[in-house]
Amino acid sequence: MANREVRLEKKDVLLLLSLLRNSRTSYSELGRTCHITRQAAFNRVKKLAETGIIRRFTIQPDPHKLGLQLKAFILVAAETSREAREEVERVLVRYLQISGIYRLFGRFDLLLEVLVKDINELRELISKIHELRMVRKTETLIVYRTVKEDPNDPVEHYLNELAKAERS
Repeated sequence: MANREVRLEKKDVLLLLSLLRNSRTSYSELGRTCHITRQAAFNRVKKLAETGIIRRFTIQPDPHKLGLQLKAFILVAAETSREAREEVERVLVRYLQISGIYRLFGRFDLLLEVLVKDINELRELISKIHELRMVRKTETLIVYRTVKEDPNDPVEHYLNELAKAERS
């Protein structure tokens, strides 16, 4: 299914903003925020989920408190054929230490976002990646301090802009 922009109604924008700020907001509260009934809020959230605008409902544990102390980004250069790149992607998505895989333009083909316990686990992961016949080289960037990490900020900014445009 192709990713395409969906036109949202103002009530949907307000629902999404409320859920981004606190995903535990009740349907009654969502209804009050959007000036609709609890059942209408439930139906709209259900529709947003069915259309894929809401991908999932989840929690966000603190990785450091769970013992995942090391974050790194690994740049991967793969063999040049499309098949090789697709094969390396199929293998890498199975590694649970990798939280994000991004296909790139430039000297490297992929950017991997990695979260592990320690340097030893990172070393083991890099070794496994190098064992893949379609990987030519890697470059690892270890994060020593996270200044900001909030993937919802750009989405919230965009939804706020949509809400402002609706008021105009």
